[in-house]
Amino acid sequence: MSIFKELALPTTLDDLLTAREEALRLMADARRTLEMAKEVLAPHGRHLMPHAAQIREDQDQVRRELDTSLWRRAFDMTGFKQLMDAEAVAEFEKSLCPTPPEFTASTIRATFIDLRINAESMFQRGVFNVFRYLSDDYRTNAKEPFRIGSKVIMEGMVEPSFRSGLCIRYGSWAKDKLNDLDRVFQTLDGKPFQPHALTSAMDAAFQAGEVFENENYRAKAFKKGTLHLEFLRLDLLDKVNEQIAEYYAGNVLPDARAA
Repeated sequence: MSIFKELALPTTLDDLLTAREEALRLMADARRTLEMAKEVLAPHGRHLMPHAAQIREDQDQVRRELDTSLWRRAFDMTGFKQLMDAEAVAEFEKSLCPTPPEFTASTIRATFIDLRINAESMFQRGVFNVFRYLSDDYRTNAKEPFRIGSKVIMEGMVEPSFRSGLCIRYGSWAKDKLNDLDRVFQTLDGKPFQPHALTSAMDAAFQAGEVFENENYRAKAFKKGTLHLEFLRLDLLDKVNEQIAEYYAGNVLPDARAA
C-alpha cells in the first residue's frame, strides 16, 4: 500500500537533534551560572540565594524529560503515529517511562527503520484489533478472516450528557475505540487524522438530539447505551476488509493454532 511506502524520515529530525544538543548545552550553562551566583552570595550570609533561582532537578532528569518530549514530537512528525492503534500507542508511551531511550541519531535511526519495515503489519494488527469486536462472524479460534458489514451495533458506547441529550461515554474505552476506527478510515483514505475529531462531532449531534452524519459515517445514539453506526464509504469498507484478510494471510493466530 502506498501509505506505507510513503513513510520517510523527515530531515527536520536532524533539526530536532541539533535543537536538543543546543538546549542541553544552554541548560547546563545556566546551571553553572546559577552555581556561580550562589558562590558570589555565600560569603555575605546564609540563604541569600533566591529560592526561585535554584534548580531543583538534576541534569539527568532534565535530559529524560526533554527526550520524552522529543520522542513524542518525532512520532507525530514522521506520520507513524497515525498507523498505531491505542494498544501500540500505549506500548510506545510505556517505553518512555521511567527512562526513555536517549534521543540520538543512532537510536532514532534504529527505531524508525524498524518501524518502517514493520509499518504495514503494525497497521494491519491495529485494524484487526479495532474491528474484530464489530463483526457478527468473528470467532476467537477462527482460521478464516471475518468481514465488516456496512452497519454495526456498538454496545456500551453512549451515556447521558451532563448538558443535554446523549454523548459518547466519557473517560472510557468508547472514545478510544471510535478514535481508532476513524484513524483507520482516514489513513486508508489518504487523509491526515485528527485525534478525537469524530467523537467531538458525534457529541455535538447527540447532545442536540440529532443523528450524526458526515461523508464517512451515519450514527445514532440510544439511551440504553448502544451506538448504531453505518459506514457510508463502501470503497473504504472494502479496504478495511482487505486489510483484515491480509492480516489473516500473514499471521497464524495463536487461538487458531490451538483450535
